[in-house]
Amino acid sequence: MWHKWVFIATTTTITCIAQGTIGDVAAVSGGKGFADAVLAEAAAVSGAAGHPLPDAAYVALQATVTQEGSPFAPSMYRDVLDVRPTEVEHVLASLARAAKRLDLSAPLLNAAVVRLRVHNQRVANASRPG
Repeated sequence: MWHKWVFIATTTTITCIAQGTIGDVAAVSGGKGFADAVLAEAAAVSGAAGHPLPDAAYVALQATVTQEGSPFAPSMYRDVLDVRPTEVEHVLASLARAAKRLDLSAPLLNAAVVRLRVHNQRVANASRPG
């Protein structure tokens, strides 16, 4: 489960902060480095919690999140594009809280949490009458 969590959190953080698909991000200068940093951060939380990603899984995920031309976009990014609320609290905020409990710095995860909370607030405000 932790490995799936790392995958979802990594791809969501990359696409929601950069506002593009994995391929869009990988295609720009600094995009692959950004994706690598997000993966390293999420994997560090998993590892510190006692669930390290096996080397082969890390390398495979790294290839996935840095693949130029990839049309991949996780469901939370699609929710942002479609102006729907996201599951930020369940996926990203919970991983960010785990990082804090483990005394790890997680600035990229935290940035994505704030970004998606702002999005959710806007969606909620737009659905209120008047």
